[in-house]
Amino acid sequence: MKNTLEQYVDQHNSWNKIFDQNHVDVDINTMTKTQGDMLISKLDSEMSPENLHCDGEISHAQAQQKFDYYTGVFEDLKDVYNQQGWDLPEVWELAY
Repeated sequence: MKNTLEQYVDQHNSWNKIFDQNHVDVDINTMTKTQGDMLISKLDSEMSPENLHCDGEISHAQAQQKFDYYTGVFEDLKDVYNQQGWDLPEVWELAY
């Protein structure tokens, strides 16, 4: 498992501890398909052009860095799905 997915899940868990009292941490070693689907859905929305480019408030280079990071996370998630034999949910913003 790459650092990219670990970072993404750690950040997800940290934010949800603040905003969701019923949050259960996602553990990439014991992740369920439901949790994986939720992460892919979240990632897909973060990859929308508006979110990716912060509504035009960041440079192209910064947006490219975000794109590269999110693409790495998605590739890591695809690996988990392949290892588990799960079907990937539909993803709109990422090509796979």
